Amino acid sequence: MNKRLSIFEYFLLSVVLFFAVGYILYPLWQLVGKSFDFNLDSYKTLGSPSVLGASINSVVLSVITVFGCAAIGIALAYYFHFYKLPFKKYLSVIFLIPLATPPIVGVVSFLYLLSDNGILSRILALIFSKNILTGFDGWKAIIIIHLFSFYPLFYLFASASLEKFDYNIIDASNSLGASRWTTFRKIILPFLLPSAASAGIITFMASMASFSAPFVFGGSLRFLTTEIYYSKINGDTSLTAVLSVFLTFISVVFLFLLRKFRTANEYSLRMKGSVKKIDSSKLYNMSLAGKIVIIMGGVFVLLPVLTLLYLSLIPEGSLIRNYFGEAPTLENYIKIFTTGSVAEPYTNSLVMSLIAVMATVLIGLPASYLTSKKKIKGGNLLEGIVTLPYGIPGTVIAVFLIFTFNSPKVFSFGQILVGTFAIMPLAYTIRNIPAITQSLNAGFNNIDPSLEEASYSLGGGKFKTFYKIVLPLIVPAIISGALIVFINSFGEFVSSILLYTFSTKTISIDIYSQLRLYNTGGSAASGFIMFLIVLIALIFSRRKIS
Repeated sequence: MNKRLSIFEYFLLSVVLFFAVGYILYPLWQLVGKSFDFNLDSYKTLGSPSVLGASINSVVLSVITVFGCAAIGIALAYYFHFYKLPFKKYLSVIFLIPLATPPIVGVVSFLYLLSDNGILSRILALIFSKNILTGFDGWKAIIIIHLFSFYPLFYLFASASLEKFDYNIIDASNSLGASRWTTFRKIILPFLLPSAASAGIITFMASMASFSAPFVFGGSLRFLTTEIYYSKINGDTSLTAVLSVFLTFISVVFLFLLRKFRTANEYSLRMKGSVKKIDSSKLYNMSLAGKIVIIMGGVFVLLPVLTLLYLSLIPEGSLIRNYFGEAPTLENYIKIFTTGSVAEPYTNSLVMSLIAVMATVLIGLPASYLTSKKKIKGGNLLEGIVTLPYGIPGTVIAVFLIFTFNSPKVFSFGQILVGTFAIMPLAYTIRNIPAITQSLNAGFNNIDPSLEEASYSLGGGKFKTFYKIVLPLIVPAIISGALIVFINSFGEFVSSILLYTFSTKTISIDIYSQLRLYNTGGSAASGFIMFLIVLIALIFSRRKIS
């Protein structure tokens, strides 16, 4: 196969390099320079009690989130794979609902469900004649929301691994007299460690970058993401830059350590013959207590979304008056779809998300093709640069874009981007470019090279071979990556809150604004619509892939 690059491929390489240098390396360099501010005095703030406390809180929260989500996700995958469960098909879908719930929607849902004046608190108060559910804030609230948001990653990764598990190993373990616990601890858990480590990397990065839950429920608790936000709105440029660099450093270090852990714990089971799938007759019977716990878990996952739906159907102000004494109405939804100013955030979010999807595909496709398929010289370095935003929290991306493009630059084509519509989809594109490149890398690696060789031998050129052979084979990978980009962009709140203006307000910002104004019905309706849009995109993409 001809490994030399054509003129068109050189053009693609120049586009990828322009993006990597102009929107990743150069802004990071600007951020670091701003943090030093030509001296090291700015970094003395890292030793202050407030910054140290925020750093410790962020790391502790992320570690708790990873281990808690691992326990929940792996347990669910194990029980769904090896046990007989009532309503298994429906429960398996219900437990994936948090994947279709943007962060700000999850926060709003739990606020209206479990807060002192939440719907569940009201119901329990009616039953027991007193409010027995109080104090849903601080660490308790943030951890619960994080567990709800991120456990599906472990559940999905572990479930996918168990589908490849050879049941002959279980038979051998049973024949040697090992208990279920011993088999799980000695065989199944080590087999799941690589997939758990992969989910752990994603979860840790997402938790370090988390802003919505700490911002709404944190109170006096300090976290690095909220500290960056407050320093930015207070105009402390130097502190904002220092904290952003420090948060990025911590995230990248832990990213490196988690990847080393995954590599060190690679585990494989090799057996002669074909892999034996588990037979339905071999499924374990679950105790009544276990069934109740699983079903109650499914109900708990549904409650936040059902709470949003219910509150979106009651008149505005019912939160203050009476949850249950007023008739349902579509007033909140009618207002959204008939009032131009109310509907504008939906248009902004949809357009920005679609722009980010198109931009990530246009950059990610040639980047993955050149590094994974063509394996160009320096490809590993280029892939590392393009993947770097994976370890950069959304708050930091917003900050370095503000520092970089608050004046005309070559990479902004002589324009000031801060305060414009363009800067937000640019932030979404930078943040999500690793998601689509990793998806496309997997797609390219699964293509049999002999197919391209056959095309070349029959006279097919590079472009025709790519268009007729390669591109159709990687369409599922493109759709999968594009879906992740759309979901992440459509519900984005972390970078949006630092970058938006009145005319570029998105749904997530609008929901937060309505929360501050105590518009219960409006924020609930917006949250439920956002959930439905993401869910529809998820279902549509799954059908296209299958």
